[in-house]
Amino acid sequence: MLSIPMLKHNFKACIVPFIIIFAFLTMYTTVIIYMYDPKLAEMLEGYQEVLPEMMAAVGMTGVATSLIEWIKIYLYGFIMLLFPLIFIIIAVNKLVIGFIDNGSMAGILATPNSRGKIIITQLLSLYIWLFILMSCVTAVGIATANILFPDELDIKKYLCLNAGTLMLWFAVAGITFLAACIFSDAKYYYLFGAGIPILFFFFNMIGNMGENLKFFNYFTIYSLLPADKLIAGNSEAVLPCVILFMISIVLSVTGGIWFTKRDLSL
Repeated sequence: MLSIPMLKHNFKACIVPFIIIFAFLTMYTTVIIYMYDPKLAEMLEGYQEVLPEMMAAVGMTGVATSLIEWIKIYLYGFIMLLFPLIFIIIAVNKLVIGFIDNGSMAGILATPNSRGKIIITQLLSLYIWLFILMSCVTAVGIATANILFPDELDIKKYLCLNAGTLMLWFAVAGITFLAACIFSDAKYYYLFGAGIPILFFFFNMIGNMGENLKFFNYFTIYSLLPADKLIAGNSEAVLPCVILFMISIVLSVTGGIWFTKRDLSL
């Protein structure tokens, strides 16, 4: 049910944005781990007291008593959410909506490949790229921590944190993929497929800025990421991760079915 030629094309189409986003994530991951210092943590705690709303908006709150907590606070409230979102928007444009918007989908549909085979190939390409991105970032984080701070990183908790974050990426990808399958015009894809995840991202930032704004967290899937529970080894973290994964499956399947049945005016 996969088209190998299209998989090869998808690899070439996404390799440049992948390298750029991976480079940014690598830079931030290595720098944040390099900066790990209990004394610096006390200083940054002071920033949280001086600029509480700003620091909370980007998820940089709390006191890091270990390397895994330090990584969670300074990477997973903003950096590990924003840059993958950018990659997802670009990748879905290259894998789905770009073909529809420029009319080249007509040539693809003229091949012996069915619509179902085409859209499954594009969907799996997206998920594979996200898995590769997370795997590479995880490897960088583990390698950097082992070089700079041997035996200080709890690798099991780090893997759990990244697995949960990957489920969030998949859910966001499901939103953009569904929009790409529904709309034929790129502007509507960006309005809904990119606009909704970006709006969710901002709602998450606003919801973190204080108790009076916490209700915004009810309007964003980003609040489903149980980062604190994941690094604490809390079993309650499983359900939110499962919900995120189910969101991605439902949206992706809905998008695929919509694509196979829709009228493509090419």
